[in-house]
Amino acid sequence: MAYISDQVPDRGLWKPARLKVSAASPADRLPDRPPAEILAGLTKAIEADVVPRLVLAHRTIPAVVAIEPEKKNSSEVGQFAEMILGRDGDAATAHIQRLRDQGNPLEAIYIDLLAPTAAHLRDLWSADLCDFADVTLALWRLQQVLREFSPDFRAEGEHAESGLRALLVPAPGEKNELAYVMFGLVMMAEFFRRDGVDTWIEPDPESNEFSGIIRSQWFDVVELLVKGDKKMDALAERIRMIRRESPNRGIGVMVCGPAFVEHPELVLLVGADVMANDPRQGAVQAKKVVGLLANRR
Repeated sequence: MAYISDQVPDRGLWKPARLKVSAASPADRLPDRPPAEILAGLTKAIEADVVPRLVLAHRTIPAVVAIEPEKKNSSEVGQFAEMILGRDGDAATAHIQRLRDQGNPLEAIYIDLLAPTAAHLRDLWSADLCDFADVTLALWRLQQVLREFSPDFRAEGEHAESGLRALLVPAPGEKNELAYVMFGLVMMAEFFRRDGVDTWIEPDPESNEFSGIIRSQWFDVVELLVKGDKKMDALAERIRMIRRESPNRGIGVMVCGPAFVEHPELVLLVGADVMANDPRQGAVQAKKVVGLLANRR
């Protein structure tokens, strides 16, 4: 099955089963603004092919096509979620631009609006208040918003290249929430890239390709995004594999997720070095852990 994000021409950055979000390799990149007809064709392909497959994979989940009126969130997050659930992606982009015109930096918009909107969409699906296919497409549209504003977001930071390489990956067992997890990883990657870190995304940590990437590529740090707290043994096993197979014998391992906020002791129990539970902390923590591990050698 194709991942939704595999179909998105993020300026040539998406490769099969992984995303390299880096300013490097300009010859392998598409224009910053793909033609409208290409994006329209991709949207139709996703709606006609990818989403139906995802729905079949989740066919035991009751489908409620619309949000019940009395359940609607009256906050800005709820209103923006309704906008994203609609089929007019331009309206969402225009709303973000209006917020910027009012003086709101993209960092604040990402943290205070886009991230809560993704969580709200996930809650609507979990509560059977919205159809799985609609939520999946809405989360994909949120990714598109991130990509639309990516050049401006990087310009807000103006950080020099750090020379570090990071791999971002979901924890094992997150496939049922892949669209939500992928949005989180893409947002994290935007912050890493803005702070000068060459960044890759691998959507399936249990695949043979992931193992091959770990063995063949040099990464200074790996960050795993953990949404639940039920797969800690599998997470610990993946971390052991990363440390065992990586050519970087001093690779740093970061974890991110609510379970580690509630139980910080889990960070060391799963074999990680540090946690980062705010995208703004990711690159900063990565640089710190790389420096700390370098001093230990």
